[in-house]
Amino acid sequence: MRLTTGMIVALMMVSACGKQEPEVPSRKDTATLDRPYSTESLFRGVRLFQEHCALCHGPEAQGHPDWRNPKVVAAPPLNGTGNEWKRRKQNMIAIIKDGAKRNGDPVMPGWKGRLNDQEIEDIIGWYQALWPAEVYERWRKANAPATAPKF
Repeated sequence: MRLTTGMIVALMMVSACGKQEPEVPSRKDTATLDRPYSTESLFRGVRLFQEHCALCHGPEAQGHPDWRNPKVVAAPPLNGTGNEWKRRKQNMIAIIKDGAKRNGDPVMPGWKGRLNDQEIEDIIGWYQALWPAEVYERWRKANAPATAPKF
């Protein structure tokens, strides 16, 4: 099951209203929810994303349809259907802070000084919550800290 913005907001509203949460679905159904983000962080992330990012990346982080066209400057999807999952978290943070350029021309503004570190973390957490479970798991494994060999 893939979470949409509406589903995330609905889940948050249920918990925020103090209503009892529905029966816990099976582990398979909750795979996309197994992320290290709090409800508060997701609330902040979706609000900040809608305020600062949705104009270009779309309200559900779906990106612009022409994002793959090298002749068009178009925002890529951040919902796990594009290439963002291939980036290390440090790179995602750097792009949000410093912006992005193509052939030396700015294609995305930098948000350094306008968004603080926690707000950037919340935005990344929100769009990662949209990623299908297999995409998030592939990203998590690729970004796991390297362990020292045991002797």
